[in-house]
Amino acid sequence: MKKQLAFIFLFVVAFNCFAQKSDTLKLDTLTFHSPKKATLLSLAVPGLGQAYNKKYWKIPLVYAIIGTPLYFALEEAKHYNEFKDAYVAEELGEVHKYTDIYNSTQLNSLLQSHRQNRDLFLVLTAAAYAMNVLDAAVDAHLYNFDVSDNLSGVFKPSFQFDRTTNMMIPSMTLSLKFAKKSHRNAF
Repeated sequence: MKKQLAFIFLFVVAFNCFAQKSDTLKLDTLTFHSPKKATLLSLAVPGLGQAYNKKYWKIPLVYAIIGTPLYFALEEAKHYNEFKDAYVAEELGEVHKYTDIYNSTQLNSLLQSHRQNRDLFLVLTAAAYAMNVLDAAVDAHLYNFDVSDNLSGVFKPSFQFDRTTNMMIPSMTLSLKFAKKSHRNAF
C-alpha cells in the first residue's frame, strides 16, 4: 500500500514539474540543411544532391565520373553481343562477320574477355554512383561547418639527413597552425 501511494505521489509530482523558461535563450541562427534530403535527391538524379548543397561545380565531375565507366560498359556490351552472335553462328556452321578470321576457340575467348570487361565497368559505374550519393550526404552533414582562418596547414617537401647511410632522404612536412581566438575587450 505504501509503495502504491509513493508511486501515485511521484506520478502526480512528475506531471506538475515544469522547467524554467528563459527569455534570454537564443536559438542558433544556422539554417537547417537536411543530409537525408541531399542523399535522396542524389539517389534520384546524380548531381541533384550536389545542387541542393550548392556545390554546383561538382555536377560536371559527377557526370564525368559516372559517365566514363558507363560508356565503356556499353561499348564492351556491344562487342560482347557481336562476338556472341559470331560464336553462335560459328557453332551452327553459319557464315558470320568474323568467318575465316577467328575460329570457335578464339571467338569464345574474345566473348569471355568482353563479358568480363563489361561486368567490371558496370561495377565501376555502380561505385561511382554510390560515391556521388556519399559525397552529397557528407557535404550536407558538413554544410554549416565553420572553416575559418584560425586553422591552416602547409604541406611541403623537405629533406632529412639519415646518419646510418650518410644521405639526404626526401620527405614531406605537414605544418599545422592553430590561431588563438582573440577576446577583445569592449571597453
